[in-house]
Amino acid sequence: MNFPEIITDNCANHSEIAWWPEFAFHYTNITNAINILRTGYLYSRVKASEQNLMKSDNASKQVINMTNSKTTEFVRFYFRPMTPTQYHNEGFKHSQLRYDGDTNANVPVPIFFLFNLRKLLEMPGTQFSQNPQSGYGSSLYTGASNFAKLDFDKIYGNGPMSNPSEDKRFRHAEIVYPGSFDISSCLQFIVCRNNIEKITLLNCIKDVSIKLFEKYSPIVKVPTKEVFYKNGLFITDCAYNNRICSVVFSDTYAKYSYMNYQMSKLSVNELRKLNVQVSFDWVNKRDHVYQEVVDFYIDYANPINITLTDLPLFPRATNIKIKVFINKKLMCYIEQPLVSDSVY
Repeated sequence: MNFPEIITDNCANHSEIAWWPEFAFHYTNITNAINILRTGYLYSRVKASEQNLMKSDNASKQVINMTNSKTTEFVRFYFRPMTPTQYHNEGFKHSQLRYDGDTNANVPVPIFFLFNLRKLLEMPGTQFSQNPQSGYGSSLYTGASNFAKLDFDKIYGNGPMSNPSEDKRFRHAEIVYPGSFDISSCLQFIVCRNNIEKITLLNCIKDVSIKLFEKYSPIVKVPTKEVFYKNGLFITDCAYNNRICSVVFSDTYAKYSYMNYQMSKLSVNELRKLNVQVSFDWVNKRDHVYQEVVDFYIDYANPINITLTDLPLFPRATNIKIKVFINKKLMCYIEQPLVSDSVY
């Protein structure tokens, strides 16, 4: 069997989520995603560090420290989303709740890059493994004959694990590519968790380059399910209307379940309040008119939605840009026109 035949068989017979086997998945925080789109490349950890491109280092320091140095010379992809690592670092997780107490293991606004798996596997230099390359690594292979030998039932397994220690390793199976990877070679989709985070990503891209915005905006998508756990704190809506700004926080059962489990596991009795900053920028096409930043604190367990009223008006401003940060991490970025009859 060749790569296309194996992938077709996996979609039909070896994955509960039929579309997963068509893609290779690269997972990162939004700040890194912007750099990836700006440069047009995915870089290995070594190259990204050398070029100061890793704006948000969301990997666990403990895992990095025991990972073979050769592994850090590869660009890394997963066969699937919803890995065990993603479960622990997706969304803003309170620093007191993070995996093994590692405050670095956090991806506040997660972004997935989806690549055509067949094209990636057929590229010279691409290798793959049945288990993760993190930690002490796993054997790497090439070629369709070796690819066919992988245990795809376990790699694409979904739902509860019958053997957690073994199943976790299969769900972290990887594809690696040396050095740097040109994303234009086989990028098919960029996936965001919800619509407000899609808007945030698109606004960040637009700030970098209108050409980049026009190039990538058609492939930025929001899936209905089967990509994100939604078990951290995130923003589900942000809007401005008639001098009022409203911010709505997520309220999911998955978040409360994860929070309660980690509090019990880590013997945490009370969570510190989180700092929230809302930055307002009044602008027009030619210049920046005025900026104002509002600070306050929220409860991670039960965040109260924010309503800010009586925001100022400026005659020269045509648009307002609003960014929301939690503990200095960008969570949301919208831009709206100011209604003409409100600007006076």
